[in-house]
Amino acid sequence: MAEEFAANRQEAANVARDLKAIRAALDGGQSGALDARTGSEKVDDAVRRFFEESSDNRERMNQLLERAAGLLDALVEGTGTLDGSLADSLSTSSGGSG
Repeated sequence: MAEEFAANRQEAANVARDLKAIRAALDGGQSGALDARTGSEKVDDAVRRFFEESSDNRERMNQLLERAAGLLDALVEGTGTLDGSLADSLSTSSGGSG
């Protein structure tokens, strides 16, 4: 049964790190009002309006990225703990019956 479950802990940690980096990059524009300066008042207004109207989608994406990264972090931690516990129990057990 053990062969049916496998997790590459390093890859999970890498993906979690990448998701956190994406989240941080996307969050960069949320900390304040967008200062659009393109030289065209119409374009600046359109960019500002788009930024304001997309805030719900950005917040939802932020939540999903945070959740996915957290789940991957938990997978890495949980499998590490499980592996350690299994290794400890196997290495400290006395010789079994044959």
